[in-house]
Amino acid sequence: MTTATSLPEADLPGIRTLIGQLRVKGHRHGVLAVAAVPTWSGPDSFDLDGSTVRIRTASSVLAIRDALTERSNFDWVVVLTDRDASELPVGVLEHLTVGRLSNLDPWPALRDLFKANRQEFNLLSLENNAARSALRSLDDTVPPAPGGVLTSDHLFGALAGRNFGLTPDKFTPHQVALWSTDTERTTQFTAWQSRTDASLVEQFYTWLERKLGPLGRTTALVLRSSGPEQLVPLGLVAALIDDSASSAAIVPAASNVTGKVSTLLEVELGRHTVTEAEIKVWGNTATLAVAGSDVPDATLRRAEDLVTKLQATALVGRSDVLPSALAPRIARFAAALDAADRTPDDTAITAVENAWADVTAHRLARVDGADASRDVRVAAAALRLLRWTRRTDTAPTTLAGWLSSYRADLSWVDGAVDEAFIGADNAVLASTAHRIVTAVRGRRSAHDRAFAALLATSGTYRTMGADAPTYVEDLLDRVVKPLTVRSQGSMQDARPSPVLLIVADGMSGSAANEVVADAVRRNRPQWQAYIPRDTEPVTVVMAALPTLTEFSRCSLLSGVLDRGGQAQERDGFSAWLAGQGMRGQGPVLFHKADLETVSRGSALAVDVRAAIDDTDHRPVVACVLNDIDDALDRSDPIGTVWTIDRFKRLDALMSAAAAVGRTVVLVSDHGHVVERREQPSVQRGEQVSARYRLAAGVDPATLPADEVFVEGPRVLTDDHRAVLAVDEQLRYTGLKAGYHGGGALAEVAIPVTILVNGAAPSHLGLIEAPAPQPVWWDPTRTTTPTPTVVTTPTKPPRKPTTKTPSQEESLFDFGGTSTTPSTTTTPVGGRDRVAELLATDLFAQQYKTYGRKMSRDAIAALLRETVDGGGVLPLARAAQILDVKTFRAGPAVQVLAQVLGIDGVVVLSVAGSDLELESAALFEQFGVA
Repeated sequence: MTTATSLPEADLPGIRTLIGQLRVKGHRHGVLAVAAVPTWSGPDSFDLDGSTVRIRTASSVLAIRDALTERSNFDWVVVLTDRDASELPVGVLEHLTVGRLSNLDPWPALRDLFKANRQEFNLLSLENNAARSALRSLDDTVPPAPGGVLTSDHLFGALAGRNFGLTPDKFTPHQVALWSTDTERTTQFTAWQSRTDASLVEQFYTWLERKLGPLGRTTALVLRSSGPEQLVPLGLVAALIDDSASSAAIVPAASNVTGKVSTLLEVELGRHTVTEAEIKVWGNTATLAVAGSDVPDATLRRAEDLVTKLQATALVGRSDVLPSALAPRIARFAAALDAADRTPDDTAITAVENAWADVTAHRLARVDGADASRDVRVAAAALRLLRWTRRTDTAPTTLAGWLSSYRADLSWVDGAVDEAFIGADNAVLASTAHRIVTAVRGRRSAHDRAFAALLATSGTYRTMGADAPTYVEDLLDRVVKPLTVRSQGSMQDARPSPVLLIVADGMSGSAANEVVADAVRRNRPQWQAYIPRDTEPVTVVMAALPTLTEFSRCSLLSGVLDRGGQAQERDGFSAWLAGQGMRGQGPVLFHKADLETVSRGSALAVDVRAAIDDTDHRPVVACVLNDIDDALDRSDPIGTVWTIDRFKRLDALMSAAAAVGRTVVLVSDHGHVVERREQPSVQRGEQVSARYRLAAGVDPATLPADEVFVEGPRVLTDDHRAVLAVDEQLRYTGLKAGYHGGGALAEVAIPVTILVNGAAPSHLGLIEAPAPQPVWWDPTRTTTPTPTVVTTPTKPPRKPTTKTPSQEESLFDFGGTSTTPSTTTTPVGGRDRVAELLATDLFAQQYKTYGRKMSRDAIAALLRETVDGGGVLPLARAAQILDVKTFRAGPAVQVLAQVLGIDGVVVLSVAGSDLELESAALFEQFGVA
C-alpha cells in the first residue's frame, strides 16, 4: 500500500485538470478514483464549467464502493483514496471512467492554468511537490504564458504578484528594496512562505538571486535568515562598513571596527560571507530606498536597533539616511565652525564648508524648512553669518543706499540671527553660534545707528533726485499704478489690469524673505517674483515716522502722508482710486474683521471673494493682514518661519488672485524688532508707544547713542517731532514679543514684492526677478544655464583646485560653474538621443523636482560617455564630469538616479567603483526610440 505521507493532497486545479482531460476525450460524466491523501478542505460538491462534481474521500475499498453509489446524482464523482491500485477489485475498476487509479500530475494542471502547451526545461527542477504548491498559491487570474511557453520568470512573477504584491515590473534591486519596507507586503510574504512547500520557496530564492544580479545573493540570504523586512535595515548597516563609499571619508574607522561589524553582519546572514562588491551594492540600494521623504518609521527603527546590535555606533555618522547619523555630522561641523571662527585662515573656512556639505547630505537636514531640526537651523544660520562677517563691510552714504542694503543684504542677516537665536542642542554649536551672533549684532547695531543719524538729518522730509528713497506714500503711484496699465488688445480688453494689494502689517524684510521664498516654492499655484523691465525696480520703501500703523499704513493706502485708523484708510484709498479713474462699485479695502467674516465653509469671506473676482469694476483691491503684528503681542516671533500658511488668509487670497489673473503686490506698512529676553533689555521711561517717545522738553544733544531725535513733515506726531529708539534692546513700554515705531532699519524699511501666477502678461513690462538671496547665503547657488543641444561628450571646465569659501561645493551642486554652452559637431547619422531625452517634458519635470542644482551639460556629458562605454563608467570619471570631489561621486549618482528614474524604475546605479546605466530602459521610459 502507498502510505498517505507519500501521496499528494488533492486541490481544485488538479481535479479540474483531470476532468478537463476526460472532456477532451469526449467524456461528459463519470467516476474517478484519485491516488491522494483522503482529505478534502473544499466543498463536498460544486459546479465546474456547467457540470456537477462530487468529492468523496475513501480510506478503504468499502468506502470507495459507497462513493460509487452517488454517480447517478452527479456528473462527476471524484474519490480521493490512499488505497494502492493492487487493492482495487475488478468490481470497482469497471465503474471507473478510465478503468484504473488516476494520479494527480501537477504539470498538465500548471500548464493549463497559464494556457501553455509547453514549459521551460527543468522548470521547478521538475519537482511535483513544488509544482503542486505553486498551483495552490495561484488562481485562474494569472496572465497567460507568452508564446504558450511557461517559464520560471513567468511562473515566479505570477506567484510573487498574486501572493505578496511583488509584481514582475518590480523585480529590480531598488523596487525589491522598496517592497521590503512595506509591512503589509512583507507580512503577506511571511504567510506565503509558511504555507508553501519548502522546495518551492527554495527555488524562488534561487530564481530571485539570479534575477536581481549583484544584489541577488544578498537578498536571498536576508530572506532566508531574517525575513524581507530586514533587507533595507541590514543594508543600511552594510553601507557603514563600505570603506570605499564617499561617506567613509566623514568617519574614518580602524579596520578592527569595520571587521567586527562585518563579522556580526555575517552572523545575521546565517554565517554567510558577503563580498566587498556585494556590500557596496547592498548599501547603495538600501540608502536609495530610504532617501525619499515617505519612509516607514519601522524600517529606520529596525536599522537603528541593528546599529546597536552589530556594534556599528562608531560608524553611524557615515550614513546619509539614519536619524542617529545627523548628530555626529553636526558635531563635526560644530568643531570646524568653532575653528573657523577663531582664525581668519581660508583653509578653516574650506573645512567648515566641507563639514556643512556632509550635514546637508543627510536626508533629515532640510535647511530653510519649517520642519528642519533645531541644530540644522542654528548651524545654517551660524555658517551664513560667519560668511557674512568675512566680507568687506562698506557703509552706504544715503538713505536709499541703506534701505537697498537692508532689503538685499541686512534683512537676510537679521533672519539668520533670529534663526540662530532658537538655540542649539549641541553644546559646541551653541557656544560658537552665540559668539558669532554676538559679533554680528554688534555690527548690525552700528549699522542701525549710522542709518538713524542719516534719518535724523535727511529722512524727515521729502527729497528728490537719484539718491532719494521711495517713500511709503508713493507706493501706490510708483508700484501699484504701473501694474494696472491697460493691454493694447481689443476694446473689450482695454481695461485696467487687475491687482491685489496685500499689506502684511508689521512684516519686516527678513519675514518677507521667507514669505516670498515660500510663495515661489509652491506649485499650487506657481507664483514667481517679478520686477519692471525698463525702470528701476522698487523693492523697498521708507515708512512714515514714527513707524506705527496709524501713520505709515494710512499714508500707504492714501497715497499721501496721513494718519488715522481704518475709516481714514478706506477714505484715502477710495480717493486715490477715484483720482486714477479706477473707483468702481463695492468695497475695495478689507481689514481683519472683514477677512474673518467667513461663512459656508469658504476660505474667504463672501464679500472679499466677490471683490477679488470682480476684475471689471474693481481693478485694484487691497487686504490688510495682521498675523505678524498680532504675533508681536501674543507669541514669540523668534525662530518662526513665515511661510504662507502661517497667515490665516494669505494662501486663500493668493489662490483667489491667481484664479482671476490678478497681480499681487505684497508689502508691509512698517517692520519690527524682536524681544530677545536677554540683558541688556532696557525699558526707558513709561510712554504711550513701545519704540518712540514724545520730544517735548528733549535736548537732542543729550540723547544717548541708542536713540535719535527726528523733526520734520514726515514725522506725523502732533508737533512733527519725536524721539525714536534705535538699538533693538531699547523700549518704552512693558515686555512684549516684539515692537515697532522706532528708527532701526528693520522698522523703517518696507519690503515690496510683485508676484505673478505663471508668466507675466507682456503688456506689464515685467521680467522675472533674480534670486534674492545674497551670495553669502548660499555661495554654491548658481543660475542654471539654458539647455543647449550638444552632440559629443564634453568635459565641463574644472573649478580651481583650491577653492575659496564662496566656491566650495555642497553635496548636491554639480557642474554649477559652467555657464558656457558646449558646442560640438553633429554625430554620425545626424541624431543625438541624449539631447532628445533632455528636451522632453518628462525630463524637464524630473529635473525640476530632483536635479535643479545639477548642470544639464554635465548630465548630457555623463550619459553620452556612459552609453559609449557600454553602460559602465568609473565613478572617478563620473566625479570629473559632474565636477565634484571623488568621494562625493556616489551621492551625486544617487541624485542623478532620481532624475532619470521614472515610477521607481532604476536605470542608473552604483556597482563597486563603477556606475551602471540601463541605456535601453533609459531611452524607452523617456520616449526616445
